[in-house]
Amino acid sequence: MIYNWKKIVRHGIPLLTLCAFIEIFAGQLLQGRQDMLIRLPIFLISVPVVNSVGGNIGSVLGARLASGLHVGYITLSVKDKKMQENLFTSILMGVLVYFVLAILIYCSVLFSSTDTEHMIGLIEFTTVVVGAGILLVFVVSLVSVFTAFWSFKRGLDPDDTVAPVVTTVGDTLGIAFLFLFIGVVVGL
Repeated sequence: MIYNWKKIVRHGIPLLTLCAFIEIFAGQLLQGRQDMLIRLPIFLISVPVVNSVGGNIGSVLGARLASGLHVGYITLSVKDKKMQENLFTSILMGVLVYFVLAILIYCSVLFSSTDTEHMIGLIEFTTVVVGAGILLVFVVSLVSVFTAFWSFKRGLDPDDTVAPVVTTVGDTLGIAFLFLFIGVVVGL
């Protein structure tokens, strides 16, 4: 396939415009719940971590699927073993990465802060970050598979569609899932 910049721009502008509007909504969601983040500032550090890890894992999965579809070692089937292996690996990596990052964030804040009034326990914090992260990676991975398959089937290049869709979904749902888990676990 020879890349044509005009075709990439023509196909990309509508998708990127839609993604920009959805990202604005995600920012409004974050701004609307800033009182929760002010009460527990440790979660301010968690928002970009949860979003970036989810988006990165989903984008890597999407790139692997796009490459596999282009060269033919992955077929357009949910029963494809290579696709299932990539999906499972992405979800497993997400679980491990979120667990390690939750502990690192907690320890770094604990050892660098004198404000213990606004701290929560390690178990609660880890539960929130890992729970939100696992849910996010699961959803973003499914979105990545669906977007790669859908765009490839429609004759679009998955390399041009998966990353914007996955990062937009990851940013929006990452914030929503983090607030959901804060509400359930911490009770705010």
